[in-house]
Amino acid sequence: MAVRKTAERLGCAAAVLLAAALFGCAGPGGETVDITKPIVGDAATNAEKAFRRGETERKGQNYLEATRYFEWVKNNFPYSQYSALSELALADMSFERDDNDAAAKAYEEFVKSHPSHPQADYAAYRVGLARYNDKASDSFILPPSHEREQTPVKLAVEAFNRFLAAYPTSKYAPEAKVRLADSRKRLATHEKYVAEFYANRGHWRGSAQRWMSLANNFGDLDGNKLRSEALWKAGQAYREAGDFANERAALQKLVAMAPQDPRKADAEKRLSQIKEVPPAALGLEPKTEKK
Repeated sequence: MAVRKTAERLGCAAAVLLAAALFGCAGPGGETVDITKPIVGDAATNAEKAFRRGETERKGQNYLEATRYFEWVKNNFPYSQYSALSELALADMSFERDDNDAAAKAYEEFVKSHPSHPQADYAAYRVGLARYNDKASDSFILPPSHEREQTPVKLAVEAFNRFLAAYPTSKYAPEAKVRLADSRKRLATHEKYVAEFYANRGHWRGSAQRWMSLANNFGDLDGNKLRSEALWKAGQAYREAGDFANERAALQKLVAMAPQDPRKADAEKRLSQIKEVPPAALGLEPKTEKK
């Protein structure tokens, strides 16, 4: 199934997404379908009939024929309600064919062009879902997903946040929150992996910056425990780098934001030690003006 879908995508997905740019492609039975061929019959002059015909073809997974009808509606009945519905149907077809990047862009364009449309919330949610579905998956032949590129997950987080801000009462909001939470956990796991990767190689400043990013952006996860862990490890990394000023800032933040954390006592002890470090080591020497 996966091989067949990949082959179909390579052969015809471009036609589905950029119908006006191509003249034909092999259909399911090997026949050639000219997707730029004019529509004839009642559908040629009736937006609703053309749209319904496109929907029928889509349900039968005749995506090329469906594209012909949806594109016809868009190009010939731009002010009809079925024009917007055709745009959405084209986005849905990309989503159904697992062409997630194209689907996300098409849904984004729909929301931009039709912000007050009754299905704008659906399209906005689908932007995030398409990005989410494009995330790296775990496989025994590949490195763990948290070690690989996280751009789709980052884009999913951005899309879900935009969706929830714009449509907080949408029926899709509960699903979006679940996937947003999972996406943030994935990004946090990746940040932690990178922070430890740098530390294991002695790149202390890079490690510290990653721990601080983790504390600032994902500290609320795991009941706020992730914030205190990240701040503590950021302090340790800054200490290894000889950056006592930033170590102090990280530990002060830990004491202030996680007063119940078991590391608080150690953090306060270390803060008292940092006070004894010469100002020059902290980068706090008073500056004198040049004469």
